[in-house]
Amino acid sequence: MSAESFGGFATLVKLYGFKAALGMVGAAMLYIVLPPLNSDGTFNKGEFVARLACAGVFSCLLGGTVYQLLCAQLPAIGAMVNASAIDLIVGAPGWWVSRAVALWFQRRSDKDIAELVKDAKEQ
Repeated sequence: MSAESFGGFATLVKLYGFKAALGMVGAAMLYIVLPPLNSDGTFNKGEFVARLACAGVFSCLLGGTVYQLLCAQLPAIGAMVNASAIDLIVGAPGWWVSRAVALWFQRRSDKDIAELVKDAKEQ
């Protein structure tokens, strides 16, 4: 990892918090399974950034809640699992949900906003 990359990561952690960074790392691991590609097979940088951001938001909003629910259901979890691990795992659904949204928009790229609203209401 280069110094610039590490500096960028450190800034990300400071700006968005450790929980968001963990969610983004968890989601970035899913990049191997389901990369953000355009319809022609090229890498889509914008979608990649949006999906990482969505995973960070999921981790920030749901990480603590999921950890508390797990501890309430299985008290031994609190002693065995660090909350940061749960934050990492909770980021993954954000990656999948954002992919579904991206695919929905990609399939309807030739439609205007009124047609998109109509499609959303029908589903």
